[in-house]
Amino acid sequence: MTDDHASVEQQPIVKTGALQDLIKPVRGRLTAGVVLTALSSACAVAPYIAVAEAGRVLHEYGTGRPGEVWGWILAAVAGAVLRSVLYMGATQLCHYADAEFRYLTRSRLARHLGSLPLGWFTATGSGEVKKAVSDDVRQVHTLVAHAAAELTSSIVMPLTAVVYLLVADWRLALVVVGYTVLVLALLAPRLQSAYERNMDAFNTAQADTTRATVELVDGVEVVKTYGATAHTFARFSEAADRLTQVCLRWMAAIGRPTNLINTLLSPASMLVWISGAGIVFVAAGWAEPAILLPFLAVGVGLPSTVMQAAQLGYAFRDAQLGATHIGRVLAEPGLPEPEHSTVPDSPRIAFENVRFAYDDGGTPALDGISAVLEPGTVTALVGPSGSGKTTFARLIPRFWDVTAGRITLGGVDIRQIPTRELLSRVAFVFQDVVLLRATVRENIRLGRPEASDEEVETAAHAAQIHDVVMALPHGYDTVLEDGEGELSGGERQRVTIARAILQDSPVVILDEATAHADPHSEARIQEALSALGKGRTLLVIAHRLHTVAGADQILVLDGGRIVEHGTHTQLLEHKGLYARLWNSQQVHQEVGQ
Repeated sequence: MTDDHASVEQQPIVKTGALQDLIKPVRGRLTAGVVLTALSSACAVAPYIAVAEAGRVLHEYGTGRPGEVWGWILAAVAGAVLRSVLYMGATQLCHYADAEFRYLTRSRLARHLGSLPLGWFTATGSGEVKKAVSDDVRQVHTLVAHAAAELTSSIVMPLTAVVYLLVADWRLALVVVGYTVLVLALLAPRLQSAYERNMDAFNTAQADTTRATVELVDGVEVVKTYGATAHTFARFSEAADRLTQVCLRWMAAIGRPTNLINTLLSPASMLVWISGAGIVFVAAGWAEPAILLPFLAVGVGLPSTVMQAAQLGYAFRDAQLGATHIGRVLAEPGLPEPEHSTVPDSPRIAFENVRFAYDDGGTPALDGISAVLEPGTVTALVGPSGSGKTTFARLIPRFWDVTAGRITLGGVDIRQIPTRELLSRVAFVFQDVVLLRATVRENIRLGRPEASDEEVETAAHAAQIHDVVMALPHGYDTVLEDGEGELSGGERQRVTIARAILQDSPVVILDEATAHADPHSEARIQEALSALGKGRTLLVIAHRLHTVAGADQILVLDGGRIVEHGTHTQLLEHKGLYARLWNSQQVHQEVGQ
């Protein structure tokens, strides 16, 4: 992406190629829909032409030619019926194309977002993702489902009408069309200028409001506690006010020329203009009175379709803006997949002089890290907040790529292991529990979707959560977070541990898995973790040092470096940072008692 992950509202450059690329998979259906719309639009003018011609026949011959009159009446009926049939087919084709477009685009975005490094989401924020997946797709959807067909209709109908009027009387037709063109030529540029001046400000204000809304929802507890004094609420209020002001300014700017155009080109105004011009032509002997019938039947409604085309032009521009932003997200480079993949033959993990910084040229989060995690052993990461523990752990499943050095799994650089293969070999239990709005069974089965019900329950037994699940209203079929049996924090954590047990990966990473647990839950979680870690390469990030005192090795991080390593006993004897942290926690425990 561009610097600072600039969003579309900061760089309102429209790339027409982006829109063409997005609609390419549905172009066939969309083109067919547009063709049917063009045919239906031509048929839509037929009843008006037929009525005008029937009127001319009656005016010139009275009732002397009833067959010709009835012929025009039948033509009017046939045109109306055919128009309805063709329009219905066009609408269905465009909506089918739209449904396919939305599915394909959102699926494409989801797959691509899954390939992006975690750092992109950290720097960009959820508002940017929501804008691409929801707002921008909706903008393009309007073009595919409605605007393309309607724009075709608003072009074909007036062209058909103009051709008919030129055949009827080219001089009077030029007067009618010339009036319409003159009004639009004088006022449309003002309307376009007002639109362009305010569109970028609207996009910026809308994006700010989206981000502030997401922050407000995420921080609703703080907002409810501190009310209007909360920073998050203040940001939301300011963003909403700014969006309101931009909308008011925009509507005021385009309102005046829009109202003037609507007035001058309204059916009533056109009726006056055509009647006046027709009377002049008849009085001067340039035309017969009957010539007014086609212009009164067809010409009065001519400007309305032209104005509709102008308004749909804004929908086309919005779709281009949305497509440009979607294209910008899709252009973000994902973590590269290896050209020649290698599958590791053991769960031995080695950090070899690893350096990592979140920003190019920024302060490294890890600097010169070298360590080995042997299979069947427990390695603990400890250290002050911000020392690089979580970064260390998340480099193993390749949430980011290292800046320098390398990490190997079974002697193979993890960058040479296909992402799916790597993730299948690493189970992660996060500090912050992530459960889907789904049944308990489905949440556990995320670890291995093809697992049987029996295997799911076996994993739940090992995670010390089976009895709790069976006490829920519908057991394993209870939908979490919909009011039917809420789980405590420790119980939710054990569900994620059951998921990791079911995954049966040779490498397990525990990121502060007991940080928010009460003493009773912590004991049950520790039992579950013991079952999870058997025979695996286990990495534990710990704040409570007593939980890792039995680890095979403890790595002490500070400032992105390993400053100490050894067993619990060795580190206490060393009397360094680990010993100070241990003694500090012991004092706090004694004070708490």
